[in-house]
Amino acid sequence: MTPLRARLIAAIAAALLCGCVTPGPTPRMYVLTPVGEPGASAPMAVAAKPVTVVIQDIRLPLYLDRPQIVTRDRGNRLEISENEQWGGHLREDMARVLAMNLGRLLDGERVVAAPCPAPAAPHYRVEVDILGFERQPGGRVVLTAQWSITPGADAAQRVGSGGTFSGEPLAQAVSYDKLVQSMSAVYGELAQAIARSIRFRIGDGT
Repeated sequence: MTPLRARLIAAIAAALLCGCVTPGPTPRMYVLTPVGEPGASAPMAVAAKPVTVVIQDIRLPLYLDRPQIVTRDRGNRLEISENEQWGGHLREDMARVLAMNLGRLLDGERVVAAPCPAPAAPHYRVEVDILGFERQPGGRVVLTAQWSITPGADAAQRVGSGGTFSGEPLAQAVSYDKLVQSMSAVYGELAQAIARSIRFRIGDGT
């Protein structure tokens, strides 16, 4: 080992031991907000008949299934922020918030997200495929999703649906607080659409 290289290694080691290496910025953490709480959309009127619902599964594309908050810059380019992150696992957080949203929208005594203990015979099981959920280049948060509703355990009566939901335009330099508030509001619209689908099935007797 040359003297220069030895001195360099020693200097790096000393800096590490003395805490002289400046750490990176601490990531800021965010969570989605259920409807009816500050920063989220207002709830719909409750359903006439309380029901029990299990959020069986929420599936995310791989580019969203990460700690960092993802936005779309332009075209096919994604922006991944290392300093702005989700406070937990996004898929689990979305399942929890959807259960809370549907519990308020449907006035259900038991709306839970798997793997939490579920009713032995729930009225409906819900599965959601998130196809896209990020701020678009135009400034709006856009959520595209497909969902299926299964009455009880009768998979033969499973009904699928889908839709795209958009938020209000956001400035390019908007804070991530405002961005996540908009995402919460748009996610609340998905809950309203699923609640309408469940209500239709209640009225249809299935």
